[in-house]
Amino acid sequence: MSSAEAVDLNDWFSKWDIEAIPDLDDKVKECEFFFDALSTETDRNKFRWLVSAFLNAAYSFFESTALTAYYRFTDTESGELYEDQKGLEILKKHVKVFQKPSDPMFVTTAGLTPLTKQLYEFRKKSTHHFPLSIMATGTTLPEDFHFGSMQDQGVPVMPLCRDSLALIRAIYTEIND
Repeated sequence: MSSAEAVDLNDWFSKWDIEAIPDLDDKVKECEFFFDALSTETDRNKFRWLVSAFLNAAYSFFESTALTAYYRFTDTESGELYEDQKGLEILKKHVKVFQKPSDPMFVTTAGLTPLTKQLYEFRKKSTHHFPLSIMATGTTLPEDFHFGSMQDQGVPVMPLCRDSLALIRAIYTEIND
């Protein structure tokens, strides 16, 4: 390396704000944050917005976990990145994982199990179609909030979010065990 190309490591490290780098469990914490907020919210609009944020955080957990699994490790000799086969195996029990052959950094996921399919479907509708429809089917809010607008055809929101969060925590723990 020529002196013109030499890197002053002290200067380089001094530019980093280490506190700005999120912890590995940041996406789990983000899901927990939105779940905690929605689990006490009784105002329908605020609840709907929090559910939308939770769905997006949950989706982002699966997407970022899949991308991380493909590039989790570095070969110490070659410097090449390689996949976490165990992590991908764990993740693929719950979501489909696709890596674009022409752009290996493009990794995406889709629901596989009934829970993740439902999670992805509600997230897709609220992100790409219309705001979520939330109805109150009783007086015990937020437990009696349901997705939908047709009486007796709604899907309870809290169990879906609660089960999704439990799954996210379990996957994170299993991968990072």
